Amino acid sequence: MSGRVTRAALLRHHLGFASGGGFVVALLVLVLTVLTTTAPVALGRLGDATVQYRLAGLSAVERDVVADENGIPQVAPEVLFSNPTVVDDVWGGFTAEVERIRGEAAAPLPDILQPARTVAVGSPAVLADEPGTAEIAVAVDPRYEDEIEIVDGRLPEPAVFVEPGAEVADGQAFGRIEIILSADTADELEWERDTTRQITGFDGIVDVVLVGVFAPVDPAGAYWQHVASVLEPNIFDDGNMPRVVTGTGFAHPASLRATFPTQGASVTTIVWYPFDETAVDARDAEAVAAGLRLLTAVGHTVAETSAGSGGILSLRFTADVIGAIDAALAQERATAGVVAMIASGPIGVAAAVLILGCRLVFDRRRPALRLLAARGADTAQLRALLALDGVACGILPALFGVGIGMALTQVVLGTVPDVAGVGLAVAVGLLPAVMLAVLAPSAADRRPRADLGGRGSRLRVIGEGAVLVLAALALTLLLIRGAGDGADLLTAATPLLLALVACVVTLRLYPLPLAAILRRSRGARDLAGYLGAVRALREPAIGLTPVLALVVGVSVAVSSGILLSTVQAGIDRSAGAQIGADIRVAGGIITRDQLAQLGALDGVAGATGISGAEPVTLDIDGERVGTSAFVVDADDLRAVQGEGPGMLPPGVSLAPTSGSLPIVVSTALADEIDGRDGLRVGSVPAEVVGVLDGPAPIGARAAWLALDASAAEEALGRDPSDRTAVLRLAPGGDPGAVLDAVRQVVSPTLRIDTAREITDGIEASPAVAGLRAALLTATALAALLGALAVVMTLTLAAAPRARLLALLRTLGAPARIGRALAAWEVAPAGLAALIAGTLFGALVPLVVLAGVDLRSFTGSTAQPAYAVDPVILGVTLGAFVALVALATLIALAVSRRARTSRLLRTVEEG
Repeated sequence: MSGRVTRAALLRHHLGFASGGGFVVALLVLVLTVLTTTAPVALGRLGDATVQYRLAGLSAVERDVVADENGIPQVAPEVLFSNPTVVDDVWGGFTAEVERIRGEAAAPLPDILQPARTVAVGSPAVLADEPGTAEIAVAVDPRYEDEIEIVDGRLPEPAVFVEPGAEVADGQAFGRIEIILSADTADELEWERDTTRQITGFDGIVDVVLVGVFAPVDPAGAYWQHVASVLEPNIFDDGNMPRVVTGTGFAHPASLRATFPTQGASVTTIVWYPFDETAVDARDAEAVAAGLRLLTAVGHTVAETSAGSGGILSLRFTADVIGAIDAALAQERATAGVVAMIASGPIGVAAAVLILGCRLVFDRRRPALRLLAARGADTAQLRALLALDGVACGILPALFGVGIGMALTQVVLGTVPDVAGVGLAVAVGLLPAVMLAVLAPSAADRRPRADLGGRGSRLRVIGEGAVLVLAALALTLLLIRGAGDGADLLTAATPLLLALVACVVTLRLYPLPLAAILRRSRGARDLAGYLGAVRALREPAIGLTPVLALVVGVSVAVSSGILLSTVQAGIDRSAGAQIGADIRVAGGIITRDQLAQLGALDGVAGATGISGAEPVTLDIDGERVGTSAFVVDADDLRAVQGEGPGMLPPGVSLAPTSGSLPIVVSTALADEIDGRDGLRVGSVPAEVVGVLDGPAPIGARAAWLALDASAAEEALGRDPSDRTAVLRLAPGGDPGAVLDAVRQVVSPTLRIDTAREITDGIEASPAVAGLRAALLTATALAALLGALAVVMTLTLAAAPRARLLALLRTLGAPARIGRALAAWEVAPAGLAALIAGTLFGALVPLVVLAGVDLRSFTGSTAQPAYAVDPVILGVTLGAFVALVALATLIALAVSRRARTSRLLRTVEEG
């Protein structure tokens, strides 16, 4: 007696039977939807981090929007010269106009530019008691109290001057200015609190009284970068003249008159809007740069001529941050371009593997579907039944994947995916259902014999021709216009299209050696070799999808390793070129005595100097071009630099000869010269002996030339002081100890850098870290997809192989023949794909270098050269091969389990 089977029970049985393929598809859909949901958000945040990191690395002077004007704010004469005591009477009108300019700036600048800061600084005046060695300047800031704290004394009272035109007795001061100084400035000037010192000018004597000593609230604050002279005294000591200390002190904010206490004194008023880099992201960076260009393109009126005493009438702002924003956007676009090109391969393979997975699900359902079709089920019913599999292995995991992706982006990145990312993820989930619905009508058809067919050859030729044409078109467009920001789908898909070309070539060529092996094995005693070659030719288990997966996977692993090697080599070379040796000291005058001391330090093999930029006229065949010249000692510089990157190109010498003056020029100046003869530096005939492409120890400068010190007097009129020193470490020298010793020799205001520090700074960039993560993620995803493709292909071929093995075992074949046949299914095309993928992967970085500007990743002005690091390449390629090999072995082990009696009773092919 049997009970009636319900429809629900049948559906459960249908979904539960042979569900391994569906589980694999569901897992793949889950992974793909999580990546699809999170990747756009991660790339967006990477772009934001790239922009903000680039801006945060600027000094305040480079980042803020600054106006530097000669003169003082416009103030009515009756206020300015009446000893005012109310700050707003002096600064109110000017401050309101400056804020009006900010408020009227194009969006989003009013939210990014903070309220303006203003400081008026007078020119230094000689202290009468120390003429020639001590000077004092007076600064006025209406908000200076926010930045300081008094550590000794009090804040200054307003300055007092005699009425204009009033008589002043001989020896008496016509004004009294109270100031406060920083502790360092007071110490250097040896100025005690409550001590009066005097300055003199055409108007007579002015008493300057130190009433307090202050310390900065935040010594590292951005404010002090704009008025560094107030915090640290300026000390001039080149070893040739007496040491001169120039200090700057704050007077009362209402005492604007105190900034020019003597006749003929000049005043500079600095106005700047602090730039909030944290408020800028990649989405609005372009608008910020455009708004800054508008703001700085014109002067902004702040007063009328008739309103005051001839002070500042307009402000003209500058914004060096525009260049940094443009560089950050270029880096963000380069990152997007590289990621799009590298990701195109895994994306294409993911789609192909997903289709292969649907074929696997359909293959497992085919016997039941054929039976249903034989009993009268129509196509709509078959599609409805397969739709359940589509929901189970596609839509449901896609919804889970979207949920996981949204949770990850919210927790890790603090935001949610956009509609486009979620929509694309849902589309991935719908693909299995659509694919299964397309396959449903063929459920009742008998499987075609793969070894008898030739009817599809024309379609194959057409498809291969289309792939070749598209690949050629994409490569041409990429070489002509570059990858842009990755938005051009055709150029971004260039690596995938080239991978398809490699697949076409692989599938066309790999049967040739198989045919040769088959001919040789016909007379041999190796049954497994003969059967394996026959089956590989007549019924190839590996078709386009797994070959594509393996070719692209290997190529992604190889190209990722080479791109990582190229970027790393470019970073190392850029850092070495910026230093010019092992250590660089820059930022001020370096005397000959200091240079000698540096060269004599323990652990230092040599030291040499490079002058500052000297203006010079270069005569190019009668055309006069202004440029900058740097003076070096040619022999010492070559000994310190060696043949590594630096100021001199490899193999080039600036040592004087009997002919023309040898010079090295930058790429920009070489382009200006353009191969013309008749060069003269000043009045000295010159000859270009080398062109330096890339950074140099002298800093960021486009057009420049370098010459030997022996020709400096004749070419430039003098031998300038050194502004940069480069040091070479002795073998076994301790870098840390040497750096400590260098700091004892040079001024503490000079900057000391090493190549390692610059390399670390470049590598800390979010763009570089993001590029590494993207390349490694693409390699891992390609390896996973390649492994899945091989596993699915072996699973699809398992039934025919198992039937053949069952037949062979009944005829007495050994059990080990199964492993050999399975290996023959994978090995020929797999080996061909490995070779093609390796060759193709080695070419992809050339395509990327041709289409994407990678200079922003290396900190160089020159595109990095193609480089291969065996260690990096071994890690990426080895991990890929290991994962695919492991998955293959597991699939082979699982597929060996089959019941001979059942297989011999079931024959579906033929």
